[in-house]
Amino acid sequence: MVFILMLVLALAAGTLSEEDASVRQATPLPPAPRCDPTYMYRTFDGTCNNLNFPRFGQAGTIFQRLMGPATYANDLSAIRLAKSGNRLPSTRLISTKVTVNSSFFDYDASLITMQWGQFMDHDLTQTPQFPITGGCCDGGLFGNVKANPNADCLHIPIPSGDPVYSNVNCMNMIRSTYGPRLDGTMPPRRQQINALTHWIDGSQIYGNNNSTAQSLRDRSSGKGLLAFSVQNGKVLLPTSPSTCADCFVAGDNRVREQPLLTVMHTLWLREHNRVAKALYAKFGPSRSDEFYYQEARRIVIAEIQHITYREYLPVILGPEVPLIPFDTQFNPAIFNEFATAAYRMGHSQLRSFIKLFEADGTGSDQSFFLGNSFLTGSFRLLNPKFIDNALRGQLLVPAHSVDECFAPDITSQLFRTTTALGADLVAINMQRGRDHGLPPYVRARQIALENSGLKPYPPPPPPMTFDDLAPTHSLEVIKSLKAVYKSVEDIDLYIGGVTERPLPGAAVGPTFAYIIAQQFDNLRRTDRFFYANLGQTVSFTPRQFDEIRKVSLARIICDNNDGTITQIQPMAFRRPSRYNMPIPCAKIPEVNFNYY
Repeated sequence: MVFILMLVLALAAGTLSEEDASVRQATPLPPAPRCDPTYMYRTFDGTCNNLNFPRFGQAGTIFQRLMGPATYANDLSAIRLAKSGNRLPSTRLISTKVTVNSSFFDYDASLITMQWGQFMDHDLTQTPQFPITGGCCDGGLFGNVKANPNADCLHIPIPSGDPVYSNVNCMNMIRSTYGPRLDGTMPPRRQQINALTHWIDGSQIYGNNNSTAQSLRDRSSGKGLLAFSVQNGKVLLPTSPSTCADCFVAGDNRVREQPLLTVMHTLWLREHNRVAKALYAKFGPSRSDEFYYQEARRIVIAEIQHITYREYLPVILGPEVPLIPFDTQFNPAIFNEFATAAYRMGHSQLRSFIKLFEADGTGSDQSFFLGNSFLTGSFRLLNPKFIDNALRGQLLVPAHSVDECFAPDITSQLFRTTTALGADLVAINMQRGRDHGLPPYVRARQIALENSGLKPYPPPPPPMTFDDLAPTHSLEVIKSLKAVYKSVEDIDLYIGGVTERPLPGAAVGPTFAYIIAQQFDNLRRTDRFFYANLGQTVSFTPRQFDEIRKVSLARIICDNNDGTITQIQPMAFRRPSRYNMPIPCAKIPEVNFNYY
């Protein structure tokens, strides 16, 4: 969006004050796109999904809020204060006092549950920050606070005596960009921008603009394939030219964040090309490359949606989530509370040591520590055994429980290098929540419990005390929260939500369960192309829909591994058990493409 780019550049250059930018005013936007109601496929930038409101869900538009207006100290953009009127405690201090490095595992959920959550997050949310040269600390990521920091710096104060970061008082963080409503007017409070589309549309595979999408295609065969590389005899993601053998690229630029994410991207590259080839085998050269590409993309997106709603969400939220009819009147924009707090619960599911397994079931010498592989571990995929060994590891070992226990790899080693300290992701999550004006935890908890009717958690009448947290939090967590917050009403949404006891049969507690459920309800009810939305021009036929319902993550792994995974538990998000015993891949249902 042209206006957003101009706004960002103006703020970075200091020619437009924060107050000027936040005044509600009409701002011209480019003309709304013209939509063809008969066109069968999604646009890459998310427009024209809703024919009545073509900009709904467009990449580069603002988040919406689930739990009321943004919470800022001046009702504009200033970070909220404690109930006492003083500054809130340092999020780094909170992280060190409330989180622990002990390991408690969810012995039902497999580690691939964590990985699917990250993969889906990269389809739904990415918030850009203001482009500030040099950061906010005099040493870059860490150091001392600069004498005259940029107005959009929001550094994390590091308290004296910190167990990891000695002799510095500043952890770098820059505020998120914000923008106008869809009508071009500025909201009275900051509303942050989602760089991605607000749909489950496989944008992490295909890109969220036409230029990226076209750059990721291989038109040489006429079969609608995605571009790929072949290394050591294995089909891998394409690589960025003139860089390195493991500089893999995909629709989302975070593809190399850590090796398990790169493996998941590789599976779905292979799945797209497998589907495209199956369609080509049916129709041959009588159809165009564009036809095969778009049909395969359409099917792959449907597969991702089905796996998310029928396999992944029941592990996170508990009982299976019902489908809701399509509704053109709802805004599909991602909830800020979801993007900036609730869906970051997956950070607690991360394990420090990633154990891999060979085909014979023995531990692999390719196992690795996560902290040593952020942004630098994709070279591991060049080993021809790595992908299958990594998949076996994710299927067999449990995910970490969602609780106050976090791997040190993300509380002090995030993106660590041989010459630089790593960051604290828990502290960053809380600081980002303050930047985005998220409500404090107790307000969000009250809304969630009142609106969901979740038992056995009746909402206590406000004002709350720390003791009122007993139904949802352990005594140890309550004690830790008391030690850093002066009032229960000061607790940040992220730390309050992630430390809740999980609901029965779920991975998360009531507040995060409510936010996540509301988000995924909204994602499907607003999506004209949603795979289960039948009876529209763009819909699958009932028979095609029945075929999509056969897909599972287990089937995707069976079809796209490197040949050494020949049996698997049918419910891949749950670890093998007497109720989920591994069976031959030949017995896992598969989609019949003869109906397409």
